[in-house]
Amino acid sequence: MKREIRPVKHLGGTMSVPGDKSITHRAVLLSLLAKEPVRIRNAAACGDVDRSLAAVQRMGVTVEREAGELVLKPPPEIRIEPDSIIDCGNSGTTARLLAGIAAGSNVSVVLAGDESLMRRPMKRIVDPLTAMGAELYDTEGHLPLTVHGKRLLPFEYRMPVPSAQVKSAVLLAGLASNCTTTVREEVLTRNHTELMIQAIGEGLTVRDVKPVSTPDPNDPRKKRMVMPESFKREVLLGADSRIVGGMVDVPGDLSTAAYFLAAAAIGGHIVTVVNLGLNPTRTAFLDYLKAVGAQVEISDRVVVSGEARGTVKVTGQGLKARKVSGETAVGMIDELPMVAVMAAFAEGTTIIRDAGELRVKESDRLAAVSDNLSRIGVKVGMLEDGLAIEGKKELTGADFEAFGDHRIAMAFSIASLFLVGPSTIDDDSVVAASCPTFFDLLESVI
Repeated sequence: MKREIRPVKHLGGTMSVPGDKSITHRAVLLSLLAKEPVRIRNAAACGDVDRSLAAVQRMGVTVEREAGELVLKPPPEIRIEPDSIIDCGNSGTTARLLAGIAAGSNVSVVLAGDESLMRRPMKRIVDPLTAMGAELYDTEGHLPLTVHGKRLLPFEYRMPVPSAQVKSAVLLAGLASNCTTTVREEVLTRNHTELMIQAIGEGLTVRDVKPVSTPDPNDPRKKRMVMPESFKREVLLGADSRIVGGMVDVPGDLSTAAYFLAAAAIGGHIVTVVNLGLNPTRTAFLDYLKAVGAQVEISDRVVVSGEARGTVKVTGQGLKARKVSGETAVGMIDELPMVAVMAAFAEGTTIIRDAGELRVKESDRLAAVSDNLSRIGVKVGMLEDGLAIEGKKELTGADFEAFGDHRIAMAFSIASLFLVGPSTIDDDSVVAASCPTFFDLLESVI
């Protein structure tokens, strides 16, 4: 449905956002491997998570709701009719992580999805899972994907590209098959899977590799910091690892909160979000807000269910352009469409690099962002793996296209608040993939 959004002169307030989608997915899917029920408090309620819930129910999990919590009771063993088709909808997390669980289990399933998901790359999980001993047959590197689970072999894997979903698929395959699995990362990615296995299970260890001081070979009087190994993190899953079960208390989703915090930064207003997830692999966006001129205050820090959380207050000021690349781009890959919108209102030219992964999301997000920014008069240069965006003082409202992508719809809804004249989003329903209540939340702060 088309939605009209008019500019505002003021916004602000204190809010909470729905539970983190990435964490909820993992709690739901790990219930397949648990010995005892998994209880989820503040679970994300959205279309993508619904796909994971439907999938585990097909494979034997009983899903109940008690006092506002999800209670997932695991089956004695994963069971499903051979070659059954599981529709993952638009959820890449469901497809990739479920492929890992199926690969290490004694089941055969076909994973399918909607038109958007069918375009997203799956070879990145097929290769390592096949190397572990499972049989997987993709469709020219995409879904539908047929998985024949096997007893897998001990496996060591060096991540060729940073991807939390690929890492998780490999770890879940090892967990399902009780085989020793080691994953090494050169670029750190989200670690929700590792934290959750440690919180409601046992047998997983993480080793972070830190630079050490060594004599400079060119000048023995000096020291230099050198990485003792060629990777930054090693995740080791023992053969006796298992998921016991228990409570998973889900913090607020930082990727959802990012839109409202960005609105404060753009407009020079104040927005506070309580009970917000502060996992260090997810807070690059908060660091970026500081870097471009906003004030960010964090209080009430606590760790619950292995995940850090707290209260975040953002006070907006004049924004200045700042380059985004490398691990920073990887660390806020979901927030980059919003970063691009912020760049349109910043002083100077923002360069975004190392963001090629955005081309294979629900839409080609680089192209979608470029198209929509151009509609409001922003000069945008398309790069192979990013964008160059020239900030502008006064921008005129436009008719935006969501391109079937929830993050594009939400980012340009925020942009619409600061344009001259009204704007429209061609399809506001797509926000349901991650945050069905997005527009209600927006109304609460404007």
